[in-house]
Amino acid sequence: MAAARAAVRRMLQYDGGKGPYGEEFVSSALADLLIGAARPAGAQSTRAEWERRVDLLSAAEGMAGPARSQVRETLVTTVLDLAEHLEATASPSDVIELFLRDLVRTGVSARFDQTVVTAYLRRAAAREEEGDFGGARRDRSCAQRVGAGLPAQGLLFGPVPRSRRPQHDSGQGALF
Repeated sequence: MAAARAAVRRMLQYDGGKGPYGEEFVSSALADLLIGAARPAGAQSTRAEWERRVDLLSAAEGMAGPARSQVRETLVTTVLDLAEHLEATASPSDVIELFLRDLVRTGVSARFDQTVVTAYLRRAAAREEEGDFGGARRDRSCAQRVGAGLPAQGLLFGPVPRSRRPQHDSGQGALF
């Protein structure tokens, strides 16, 4: 991020601006560039394009300043679109992995929650067909918890490293 901010600062100076530019102004300009780069190029999008847009919007959200809520709404919509794309074209595990990235908390989007529940149930059915009854039972249990809004519980694999920005612990790290 430091290199990106320095590049934006140089771009602003090259464009005829007179510095010095404060960190908030540079971060806002960088967020605008990331949001612009995240716009869809065409009607049809590949998985890689969806994931790229999610990554760009996630980075922009961390530095958007006053416009953070608008960026957050765009990120949630894009994550939902990616989840639906994955549901149609990839394995249920891919949808579950997207959910476990904790980009959208349960309860924010009923459509996203339902997509995740469906992925867990499909993976449970596939595991049952393969004879993995324990894995199927865990997936059904996870689907129930997602559908119920995830009650508070401890993480299965120990503490998760904290990011620099404060986040609400939704308990999604406990599901796999």
